[in-house]
Parts: sequence; structure tokens; C-alpha cells
Amino acid sequence: MKTLFFISSVLLTALFSSAHAVPNNRSYSCDSPIFCEGPILKAVQMAGLFSDSKTFVDMPTKKPEVEVLKAFEKINGANASRADIKQFLEDNFMPAGTEVTPLHNINIPKLDWIDDISNPDYRGWAEHLNEAWGNLTVTFDYSNLCHGCVTSALPVNRPFVVPGGRFREFYYWDSFFVIKGLILSKQFKLAEDMIENFFDFIEEYGFVPNGARIYYLNRSQPPFLAHMIDVYYEETGDKDFLLKALPILEKEYHHWMRDRSIEVTNPRNDNVYTLNHYAVNNKYPRPESYVQDFNTVNTGTDFSDEEKEQLYADIAAGAETGWDFSSRWTRQKQPSPDQVENYEMLRTINTANIIPIDLNSLLWYYERQLSTWYSMFHRKSKEFKKKSIYYRQQAKKRLDAMEELMWNDDFNSFYDFNLTSNEQNVEYTPATLYPIWVGAFPEKFMKDKTTLSKVFDQTEEALQKYPGILTTSYYNTTLQWDWPNGWPPLTYIAIQSLRQVELLLNSERNSNDSNIVASTSQGTSFNVLSTVLAERYAASAFCGWINTGGSIPGVLEKLNSSTEDAGHMFEKFDVNTIGLSGSQGEYVSQIGFGWTNAVALWVLNLWPNFTAPDCTQTIVYDF
Repeated sequence: MKTLFFISSVLLTALFSSAHAVPNNRSYSCDSPIFCEGPILKAVQMAGLFSDSKTFVDMPTKKPEVEVLKAFEKINGANASRADIKQFLEDNFMPAGTEVTPLHNINIPKLDWIDDISNPDYRGWAEHLNEAWGNLTVTFDYSNLCHGCVTSALPVNRPFVVPGGRFREFYYWDSFFVIKGLILSKQFKLAEDMIENFFDFIEEYGFVPNGARIYYLNRSQPPFLAHMIDVYYEETGDKDFLLKALPILEKEYHHWMRDRSIEVTNPRNDNVYTLNHYAVNNKYPRPESYVQDFNTVNTGTDFSDEEKEQLYADIAAGAETGWDFSSRWTRQKQPSPDQVENYEMLRTINTANIIPIDLNSLLWYYERQLSTWYSMFHRKSKEFKKKSIYYRQQAKKRLDAMEELMWNDDFNSFYDFNLTSNEQNVEYTPATLYPIWVGAFPEKFMKDKTTLSKVFDQTEEALQKYPGILTTSYYNTTLQWDWPNGWPPLTYIAIQSLRQVELLLNSERNSNDSNIVASTSQGTSFNVLSTVLAERYAASAFCGWINTGGSIPGVLEKLNSSTEDAGHMFEKFDVNTIGLSGSQGEYVSQIGFGWTNAVALWVLNLWPNFTAPDCTQTIVYDF
């Protein structure tokens, strides 16, 4: 290895060791004297040299770490002037993302299923989306780093797909949707590489960090690894891969049960259940959002030190949810009339006291799949049979707890449980659909035609309110996971939930020759709902791309021939206007975009007969 690469002295040994050789009990946290809490991070971030706090912590050093530390002391350390800090950065750091290198040799196969798309505009767009993996696939390349230079990147051995924009590394839950897209694009090796990178992280750190940076080592993201393994195994049938995955998946599951479980008492009968929540041990601003967090906690407030630490912890936990940030996690649901900055909403954040329905649905899926998969290999080991039984029991316990604490008979829906109020947060968000999507739906409800006809009533109402995709909430908090924003991953989950219940009911009808109707209580069929939502999603993503300069040679010219832009795929959408990017939050809406592309390909694959809209006109998809 010609060039040495360091994250910090603690991680030096880990870098040069096989991830599989690292003891299981190793514990990591962000401990870099440059990129983690300390005088350098605070001085640089509070100097206000960058509009985005993430810029600095993604800048590798151009000199060895020890020299950088000495250079900081020479400019008077924490008391350095803004001008000196600026010069310090110019002298000692390379541009953000220097160690991220595009993978130039990626093969983009021709996809036969794209030929089945009847509309030429959508067909040409799908070909563009397939080729876009070449723009988003990268590796970490440390060859330009000197001996002793440091970067915040967590080392990985394989290529990966980034979301795009400010996100120069891969992220946990984003990657599930990306992998769905990669499999549709026949990029099986790349999909496997991404899953293997997660395997290595679990072997190394005991869990999957939020993203592949050292400053994410205190938190994870929604656990989607079981779903990644499932879709890859379903496509490849690779039992050796599945067998290899089981102990790794089990190790991650134990992280969630050890570090993120909590006992919840049912206020109606005092029964005690074990469920999971997002909770991060954190006392400082997040390095990648340092200025925002510092201002949230300190500017114009009189919080005690204890209150500040709790607020920092709940903010980090809010980032762990993947919904960073949302009214789901805050006590306050509307901005105060005199609010100036959107971070003021976060002063009421209460993440650790929320028992999220989506997190517990995902962990139920882990339990069910671990039970199923260990059962597949029970002849290899008596221990496997015991594990299968154990995880089946755990899944039952969790589903019982979810039904007792989180199911609401009045609204025929699951909701988050709030430990502060000791009751459900009866608020519609697409998170309520997770139990249906993963199959964590009590069997008695699946046999109840009245209940089934109502489980999507709130989703239908949400789609009736706005012409775009499904809103994330009804609250205009100025946080990015609230109205008016709609998000690709939640669109996917909503569509899949509708399709799965429809398939189940159709199967029930065929087997029993019954009169079960897969429709809402208003009479709208689940098929219509899923189709309309899919149409709106395709149109939102397509028109966003067209309106920002997208074109298809020989098929569709640019709307504005004078622009140099070649079209943007947005990370989120405005639900009020099809084709408009989402907005608000702690950073500007990003373009790229991994999960947006993947869900678009998935929609076009399932609905090849959609017609692309005229993006210069008002677009309406009614049902």
C-alpha cells in the first residue's frame, strides 16, 4: 500500500486489518481531532466560511494530521481570527470530496424491459436514468493523500452509489431504494458490493452508521439491510450469500435491541412491552450541521447545560430517523408567529420519547426474516432451528405490542406512540403504512373486510388534498420532512402497501369465490390509488428533469435551448405542483438523485403504458 491513510489514531489499526478480524466488542465514536468535536471543528464552523457545515468535514487534509494540529496552534487556536482560519484551510486542506473518485469502467447494459415502455418520452427518459448510474457510482480513492493525511471518510473496499449533491458518500436507508434500481438495471455486482460494504461496517462497528463518514459513527438510520438482502436473494437465489448474511444481520439486530430498545407501559392495563426508538448518545452539535445545531441550542435561549445536552441528543436521534427533520419528533407542530429561523422548531424536538411505527415495523421484518431464513438452513445446525423459533417468538411479541400500543380502532391505522403524553400521536404520515408494507399486520385484521377497506382511507384523503405525490405530513413546520414536501422512498412504500393488500385480497377472492373488494370505504379501488400515485410520481420526476434542461435526442427537445443544464432529478418534490422540487430544511434541495432515479425506474417497469405529460401545462391525475 503505497499511500498511508488515517482517520484517527484509534482507527489506524482497523484500517490495515480485515474487517472480519475485528473483535465484536469494539466500540467506535467520532474521535478525530479535526473532524469531530474539538477546538478546530468549532473554530472553523463558527467562522462561517461555508454556507453548508458539511463542506469542511468533507475536506481531506493536504498535510499530515500532526502538522495540521501544529498549524492550528500557530494561528492562536480557538482564538484565531476569521482571516487566519481561512488561510489555515487553504494551506492545510483539499476541496471537499477530493477522495471521492467516479468509477469510470462501469458497464451499462441495455435493458429489454425499457423497450416495453410504450411512450417514447418515458422510454427515452428511462434509458437516461439507467445510464445515470455511471454518474453516481464512485469509490474512495486515497492515492492523492500524503502519508499521515486524514479524511473523514470511513474506508470501504468496494464501489458504491452516492445520492448526489452534497452527499459524497453512501447512506444507509437510501441504499435500499438504490439497490432496487440497480437490480432493475441488471447491476447485480454493484448491488452486491453495496450490501457487502454494509456487512463490513457491521463487522467493524457492530452496526451500520448513518453514512460512510466518521462523524456518523454515533448513529445509524432506519434498518433496511434485511430488505436489501431479501431483494438481492429474490433476484439471484444465491443461498451462499444468504447464509453468509445471517450472522451479520443478527449482529445488527442485536445492536438495535441492546442500544435502542425501551420498555413501554400500556396506559390502559399496565402491561409492559419492549419496543424500539431512535436515541443517540450525543452532547454536541453534529459536525456536518454544526452551525445549525449550535444556533438551535444556544442562540437566544437560556437552556441549562443538561437541557442543551438533551437537545443535542434528540437532534442527532432525529437525524438517525432518516426524517431529519419532521413534526413527528417535535412537541410543537406549527411555527410560532415570530419565528425567524426554521431551526427554532427543533427546540421542541422530543425524538427519544417517540416510539416510531416505521422503526418497529422494520425490526419486526428482521425478526420474521431471520426466523424464515434460519429455518431454511435448519439441517445445517440444531442451533439454526433454535434461532428460527426464537425470532418467530420475538416477531410475535413485537406485533402484539404494536397492536396494543400503536393500533387505533377509530382510524383503522397504526400510529407512533408518544412516551411524553403516554398516548398515540394520531397524525397521518406515510409512516403509518410501514406495517402493511412489511406484512406486520395482525391476521385478524387481514380477515376483516371492513378494516381492510379503511386502512387506506387516510392515504386517499391525502392524495385528494394535493395534485402531487403523497405529502409527508399536514404540518407546515418549515422542516423538510413536512408539508409541502413529498419523498420518493415514502411513495415507493405507499404504492407497495396498496399493491400488496390488493394482491392479498384478490388471492382471497379467487380462492374463496367471495365478494372481497380491494377498495377504500369510499369505493376507490386500491389499484386506482396505486396507479394514480405512480402516475403522479413519474410525472413529478420527469417534469422536474424536463423543466431543468432534460432532453431526449431525436425525441424531446429542451424546453429552453439557451440553458446549459442537462436536467436535474430532485431528492424530494413539492406536492402542490407536479414537477417542482421540494424545499425547506437545513440544506437546499439536492439533485442527483439515487433514490429518486431508482423509484422512477421501478414505476416505469411496473406501469410501462403510462403516457408522459406535457410539462408546460397544468397536470392533474384524478381518481
